Amino acid sequence: MAKTNIKHYELIGLFLIFVGATWFGYGIYATLLAALRLLMANVALPTGKELLFVPIFYGLGAVLVTLGKIELSEMRPGKPKKA
Repeated sequence: MAKTNIKHYELIGLFLIFVGATWFGYGIYATLLAALRLLMANVALPTGKELLFVPIFYGLGAVLVTLGKIELSEMRPGKPKKA
């Protein structure tokens, strides 16, 4: 197996950013879907339960992206200098 210089917390940070962005994207999708259902005629209106998912996905996505950025804040560009 190839040896890499990525640390475990960096990998976790990248994973958290990926998952957070995915959840945030699903929140945007749910928002647009609910707005489209409001605009279309003869379609059932979104219920309160469907509209509750929108802030949950936005909030959870933002929290996960922020946690991922905190994990990656310890990364320094370039090679470490030997003393």
